[in-house]
Amino acid sequence: MSDPILALRGVAQVYTARKASGWGWTKTAAARAVNLEVHEGQTLAIVGESGSGKSTLAKLLLMLDRPTAGEVSYRGVPLTELDAGAHSRYRREIQAVFQDPASSLNPRMSVEQSLGHVARRHQLASARELRSFIARQLDAVGLVPAADYLGRFPHQLSGGQQQRIAIARAMMLEPRLIIADEPLSSLDVSIQAQVLELMLELRRRTGVGFVVISHDLGAMQAIAERTAVMYRGRIVEIGARVYERPAHPYTRLLLDARLATDPRKGRVRAAPPVRAAAPRSSAQGGGCSFGNRCPYAIARCAEVEPLLRALGDGVTQAACHRAEELADTLAARSVETPVIALDA
Repeated sequence: MSDPILALRGVAQVYTARKASGWGWTKTAAARAVNLEVHEGQTLAIVGESGSGKSTLAKLLLMLDRPTAGEVSYRGVPLTELDAGAHSRYRREIQAVFQDPASSLNPRMSVEQSLGHVARRHQLASARELRSFIARQLDAVGLVPAADYLGRFPHQLSGGQQQRIAIARAMMLEPRLIIADEPLSSLDVSIQAQVLELMLELRRRTGVGFVVISHDLGAMQAIAERTAVMYRGRIVEIGARVYERPAHPYTRLLLDARLATDPRKGRVRAAPPVRAAAPRSSAQGGGCSFGNRCPYAIARCAEVEPLLRALGDGVTQAACHRAEELADTLAARSVETPVIALDA
């Protein structure tokens, strides 16, 4: 595999805020000891429940925030050490698509003005060719005929159309990687499938890679080549088979939370053990952060925090003391779950 375009090494991010009472401060560890590699041309999904640290990683990868500890590197060079030329290349090659497309578009600028501003800023087309250049960008994201959209303002577009405009704006600079933070959350399910199809088509046609932050495992299973599962600021599992063969109890919990396609089976789940085999750990007790919720916890889980490590299959890493022991048990609890169907 080629060298990663972006990498996080031992990254931690701690946010400090004043307590609600107004007296004293509170600290929140949004990311803890995160190691992650992102490769060109690959789609990496980062999933987990709200507050698990997914968006924090996106901000760090986009240089919108600096880590409290560890480093984020671009093509092997820490972001803090990039010279002017490398920083310029980073800004062109790493683009972003945000959760709410309407808020990322200037409400006072038409589609032509919004995309034209980017094109002029980066000298992507001459004044004579600017309109046709923008039209080609709209064609590339499925907004045809382009002439119907050039003069529209964001409020005159549907949510799906707004997101396509945001993707077109990101693709104008021919990036090598697009970091998309919850790009589907504000869209209807049918529109979600269309946006996912667009992302797959762009990857096939241009080789652009994606890092997609999402809580929707069904959507991510449809497009992701690798998936990282986050819990309380840490990656607890990462690999290409997390949906078919989860190695961490938290991943299994996320998969079980999805509804089945048959409404009569939607709430039917295989029963986990009634209780753990030993007292569970607390989140701040030095043991496993998932120990309070894990039905498979043992004494060691309460004492030693498990590290992310490679498992025997060679394609999965998990932060669980019992990962190998529980592999068959967690995989056997599979149920029929919905995956957004995409055309091949």
